[in-house]
Amino acid sequence: MLKLVAIVAVGVLLAVLAYSKYLDSQKDIHELALSEQSNISPTRKNDETAIYRNNQTPHGLPLLTGLQIRHGFKLRNGNLRDIWSIVMGQKNINSVTFIENGNEVKADAYHLNGIFEKLNLFFKDHEISTVGVAVPLYSFHGFVSSFTCFVNGLTAHHFNHLPRTNPDVDVLMVDEKNLPFALRLDIKLIIVVSQDPLKSFSQQNVINWNELGDLTSLNSDTYSYNYDPEYDSGVPFKDTFNFATTDYSHQNFVSAIASVARSLPLGHELSHNDTLLIGYDDSSVKYWAKIFSVLLFGGSIVVGSSSTLKFDETLIEKYRPTILAIDSKTAKRFFLKHEPKGIIHSLLVSRVNYLLSRGIFSTMAALNEYKSLRLIYIDQLNSSNENNSSTELNQIRSLTGARVISERLIPGVIGSILNTNFYDYRVFTNSKLKNCGTSSLSLEIKLYKYNGLNIEKRHGELCIRGFIIGKPNDEKNLEEAIQKGERVGSEGWMPTGIIGKFGVDGCFYEDQ
Repeated sequence: MLKLVAIVAVGVLLAVLAYSKYLDSQKDIHELALSEQSNISPTRKNDETAIYRNNQTPHGLPLLTGLQIRHGFKLRNGNLRDIWSIVMGQKNINSVTFIENGNEVKADAYHLNGIFEKLNLFFKDHEISTVGVAVPLYSFHGFVSSFTCFVNGLTAHHFNHLPRTNPDVDVLMVDEKNLPFALRLDIKLIIVVSQDPLKSFSQQNVINWNELGDLTSLNSDTYSYNYDPEYDSGVPFKDTFNFATTDYSHQNFVSAIASVARSLPLGHELSHNDTLLIGYDDSSVKYWAKIFSVLLFGGSIVVGSSSTLKFDETLIEKYRPTILAIDSKTAKRFFLKHEPKGIIHSLLVSRVNYLLSRGIFSTMAALNEYKSLRLIYIDQLNSSNENNSSTELNQIRSLTGARVISERLIPGVIGSILNTNFYDYRVFTNSKLKNCGTSSLSLEIKLYKYNGLNIEKRHGELCIRGFIIGKPNDEKNLEEAIQKGERVGSEGWMPTGIIGKFGVDGCFYEDQ
């Protein structure tokens, strides 16, 4: 009897060991890769840590600076006109769908190109070089006005609030409700987005958007573009966010776009089969890198704002996106307010969460309404009650069957400054531990001493340096930025005000 018990015990032990080995063999990535996620410089200065880079752009190699377009025998970084030229040269036809106040407007690339040509002619006729846009980016009017500037060498200047003083723009686009405030400004021309297409205005410098002409039937399948090095030095976009203005260069844009595209692993790259559903609730800068990246690879876009009630999880079933880009507050609203559907589904979710904690991805618990998704980007807001814990992120992975990349976006920078590994499903017992991942491929990062924190234990203020950082527009803010940089060692470093630690795994963990 004892012999039988011993045999059974040995058999169970061997089965457990074999199953554990089997699970290890199913992991998406080796544990060593997750334990060493950054390339760290061998030296450091006083009062700061060593410099950390993403492993894809190690020290000794340049940071990612653009698209690397061949020009003769040289490679160049490219600009936004290059990107639109590539989009128009593709065989498949991209489309952009705008969701605004429950309404939907859809336009394919040829239709958009025709609109850009029409608007550009209007701007040329009125000697307009800087277009002020005080309507939302996610609206049809805000998007096409901005994009017209991007692809024709003009400057789009976006305002999330009407400026308090006269802005340096040649024309300003506003919603009708904001017209009384816009009239207080000294602006050569104001274009009003009105729900009444026939409405006229008594002021000589005010016209209705619809006076630009019929845009619904426009189509153009050609985009005339001959590269000129001067294009690269222009400022395609200015963003006034909460009354502080930042200039963004073509280099900023193409570096951010390249970083988005190159950060995805082999077998999971962007393609013409992708549709991006994107919606944030504040700065327009958050949108551009992903929108351009998906368009560049032939995909389509559905764009809205997460601040509206109509932007909810039903859009996933309606538009069948493959990629979703939202903030952590919206992720909670989309995915974490529902309980698993029944006992069996609850068991499946628990099982998948366990597998994820072991580094194994599974789609067995994914709900049908989310099965189109393959990737979710979540901007982790700087609030302990709004960001997503590691357990919640795995719950989202379980319910959607999609990979999840956590990001950290901040004003003044195009694209994310930090993002987690595509294959990082680790669960931390401390729910307040906020893993922000490693640096953008276009940035390098360090920590600088902060108050009484111990910099020797890699605890301090996060500083960034690289090619996706915009430039303050006015002298006062520029001088402030220079002084802040000097406080953390200058040499191009920008303090972010984000406090946290570098872990032994090379990831940055933000304090809560």
